[in-house]
Amino acid sequence: MKRAILIGTVVLVGGASALLSLPRQESFPHARHQGLFPTCTACHAGIESGDASQFVSVQPATCQACHDGQTAPRVSWDGPGEPEATNRRSVHPGHPQLPCGTCHQVPGTSEEMQVRAASFDNCMVCHAPGAEGHRDEDNDCYQCHLPLTEATGITTAQIAAFTRPPSHSTPEFISTHGATANEDAMSCSVCHARENCELCHVNAENVAAIMALGTDPRVASLMEGKTWDPPIPGSHYVDEWDFAHGPAMAESSTSCAVCHTQEVCSTCHVDTYEMIAGDFTTAAAATPEDLSITIPGHSPNFAVAHGQAAVSATPKCSACHFESYCVDCHDGSGRPSFHPTDFVQRHGAEVAAQLQTCSECHSNEVFCRDCHSTQGFAVADQTGAAFHDATPDWFMAHGKAARQGLDGCASCHSQTSCLRCHSAVEGFRINPHGPDFDADAELAKGSCTICHGTAPGGESH
Repeated sequence: MKRAILIGTVVLVGGASALLSLPRQESFPHARHQGLFPTCTACHAGIESGDASQFVSVQPATCQACHDGQTAPRVSWDGPGEPEATNRRSVHPGHPQLPCGTCHQVPGTSEEMQVRAASFDNCMVCHAPGAEGHRDEDNDCYQCHLPLTEATGITTAQIAAFTRPPSHSTPEFISTHGATANEDAMSCSVCHARENCELCHVNAENVAAIMALGTDPRVASLMEGKTWDPPIPGSHYVDEWDFAHGPAMAESSTSCAVCHTQEVCSTCHVDTYEMIAGDFTTAAAATPEDLSITIPGHSPNFAVAHGQAAVSATPKCSACHFESYCVDCHDGSGRPSFHPTDFVQRHGAEVAAQLQTCSECHSNEVFCRDCHSTQGFAVADQTGAAFHDATPDWFMAHGKAARQGLDGCASCHSQTSCLRCHSAVEGFRINPHGPDFDADAELAKGSCTICHGTAPGGESH
């Protein structure tokens, strides 16, 4: 066994007056003592019992029986020092009884006492015969090594200098290491403590494999101040991911919970987020605060307070959402509504007065006309129907209202309603253009042909 033995630089040879300088030995010269000791346990009594204090059980007085300055040069040795700080297990107790040379024989030798400290290569011959190296991914680290939290003699600097196994450097390791940890968390514990995982996993408290790891102040000091920039999963690049993420979350919510908290879900799913993300942690409990992702322009209570933002278009809803997204909630009197109670019955006045911009949320050509047709309020062959009944001589006075806000007209009328009177090709051919009409501007839009058939000048469009 490799233990430091100090050889004095001043020794006696053949008498008290004889001096001899011997070189310092870094380890006990076992080969020079061949034949003197019938068994290894004569000096290493603690090997079989696992008593680390007796791994080197010989004392200075034992050596001095020969090294008395006459029989052999005197040596100066104060006894075994403290065991080397290591995370290696004491494997001798309970290990199958094998000759010491099976693990400790110097390669290429056969004589007794030609020994060295056991190397990992010796262990792998039996314990990992198919492994390519000591740090191979399939090796059971826990067989030979203590959990990091139990290897208290190792310094913080030594932990920081641990060599990364080759498997940990592959591009897919970040997304696939969870399965390995779930299968063999004890091997992970050889190099990792809970603080390593908490740097990235906002849901660490809900992951059994992480909670199985102990906490360690040395690792905590190494993680302090560190941040993590998570890679964006490939699934998040799918078109319309904001709307398509539901099935993926339902299939593997634990994957989502690694980076996302309940607050992320509650931004949109205000009434159902507890059902959707009940297993997610909260932002208050999550260690990496920068991973509590929010949507720009959306406050924590935005799902119930977005009405004013929708009216003012700050942020612009249609940049991310389709009209169907709004209709999921705003489709009836029993659902949450931007408009006050009974708005359907009295919205006509606000539409005419343009107190709100209906087209921010609704398609005037479709949304309004569908309802008006169903309720019998749409214009058919008659004029002066529905809301216009409240205005005297509306048929003759509607031009001003149309010029001020044609969007309001479009909620019930189509172009054919106007063309019955205002076409230059047929009908009454009444000129709809008011004062200061800019024909050149309209010509540039290509809208002249709707009524005229051809653009001014005779060019057909």
